[in-house]
Amino acid sequence: MSRSSARGSWAAGLVASVALGLSLSVGGCGTSGGTDAKVPTVEVTRHASFTRRVTAEGYLEAVEATPVTAPQDSEMAMKIAWIADEGASIEAGEVVVRFDPEEMQRQLEDSQGDLESALASMQKERDAGRSAISKREQSAAQAQREITAAMEFEPEDNGVMSRNELLDSQIDIDLAEAKAEHAHAVKRVERAVSNSRVELLEISKRQAENEVRRAQEALAHLEVTAPHAGIWVLERDWRGQTHGLGDTVWPGQKLAELPLVANMQAALFVLEADAGDLEAGLKAELVIEAHPDKIYPATVKRVDALAQPRHTEVPVQYFGVTLEFEETDAGTMKVGQRVRATIFIEQQDALVVPRQAVFEREGHFFVYRASDRDSSGFEEAEVELGASSAGRVVIAKGLEDHDRIALRDPNKRADELIGEPGSAEPGQGAKPE
Repeated sequence: MSRSSARGSWAAGLVASVALGLSLSVGGCGTSGGTDAKVPTVEVTRHASFTRRVTAEGYLEAVEATPVTAPQDSEMAMKIAWIADEGASIEAGEVVVRFDPEEMQRQLEDSQGDLESALASMQKERDAGRSAISKREQSAAQAQREITAAMEFEPEDNGVMSRNELLDSQIDIDLAEAKAEHAHAVKRVERAVSNSRVELLEISKRQAENEVRRAQEALAHLEVTAPHAGIWVLERDWRGQTHGLGDTVWPGQKLAELPLVANMQAALFVLEADAGDLEAGLKAELVIEAHPDKIYPATVKRVDALAQPRHTEVPVQYFGVTLEFEETDAGTMKVGQRVRATIFIEQQDALVVPRQAVFEREGHFFVYRASDRDSSGFEEAEVELGASSAGRVVIAKGLEDHDRIALRDPNKRADELIGEPGSAEPGQGAKPE
């Protein structure tokens, strides 16, 4: 048990501790001298068991339920236009959720426009590519004609032409061949560039086609029907909010459930400070607020591993605890009914002392332990606290079996404690947790 949680439980058991201490001292407990010969004491012994009661509130829920989700085939977010009221009795096949088609229709129109634009761009690019290739083919053909002409007029007898004329003729032939080669090379490059642009536009076209398909599938799944008859229970998020009109949901997101009410269980919220010793298998008793005259035995089925706040604006942490029943009372138990439960935590062979015998100073807890057999003197013994109830607290460390401790501060006389401010609290300058 933490010191902060222990300190918070002292006030609730103050009156019970005083009564318990008096009964222990009157029932044969020894007294000691010290400063006051009338200091009441008690011998610490290990009890067979120590039972602590943890109270919690919660609600009833079904052990099993059929989830109802947004259509998984829509592949796009959907806005709720209507949803059945929570707690409604639903028949099999009945429409329970309708989605707004406006967003899907707009998405379909936009996607169809993108598809038409992609197709037009692809056609334009193909036409431009064919035109560029045709020009390059014409250039290559013209260069080939120039080569042919130059070779036809090339003199066969080099002796009738001057050297310059021979060089000019050869240059014309080389130039025409270079033009033809360049035209063929440029044609190959432009064909590759045109094909790459068409492939990019093909990607845009496929994306637009996918968007069109998604919008059409979403428009085909604007309604959700109940898989079987049952009570309609809406799904809650971490803030406790349910889905409603105008909310956006995603494919496969859980919207509600249809519980199978043949088997019920209780979902509880236990304060973090009280949940330290909770575990599966503990016994409990439960009362339905609508039927407070009947108590149902239950068992702890599961304890959440992580504490969470029930409300975002309140920082108090709770552990979720699930209780199971031996038998479901179908005539009384309904899904969502508020319940109160008491969980019993038993600790075997515990050293238990009255609350009034424990003192605190500067965050440390201690008791006054008799330093000899006749309790003629006392010494401070620091202790570590465990579980507690209204009037008793378990000592986890610091005391041994058969130790004798004082029930009040032995450094003061009883008449000094009477009438002092806070005299109901034991110990001078010490406050019990």
